[in-house]
Amino acid sequence: MIELNKKYVFHIPLYKYDDNNDELIAIDMTGIFDELIDEFEENGYDSLYMTDVNSLYKSRFFSEILISIFVSTERLAKDDVEFPDRIFKKWFKKNNDVLEQEGYAYEYNNKMFIEKL
Repeated sequence: MIELNKKYVFHIPLYKYDDNNDELIAIDMTGIFDELIDEFEENGYDSLYMTDVNSLYKSRFFSEILISIFVSTERLAKDDVEFPDRIFKKWFKKNNDVLEQEGYAYEYNNKMFIEKL
């Protein structure tokens, strides 16, 4: 039996807020979403669970995708492994010119981490 005892959940926004017009605008995820998935797969995280959810932030409802990854402690202990949260952080910061978010969020073992950009 394999035990995957670490859980990551990454929050991928599908909308950005336009301050000038006080509205949500769909993000063109063409290419950048696949880039994140490819990066996970290249690092051995090839079993991902994706969920479409509706969220509320600052009185605004919007859609986002949650990507869940389960991994074992042993896998994370290997020297050649890039941790999933590091992959996500790099991807988010690199693509925030498209995402245009004020921060990003992910969960690790039932704790939420939010970083302002």
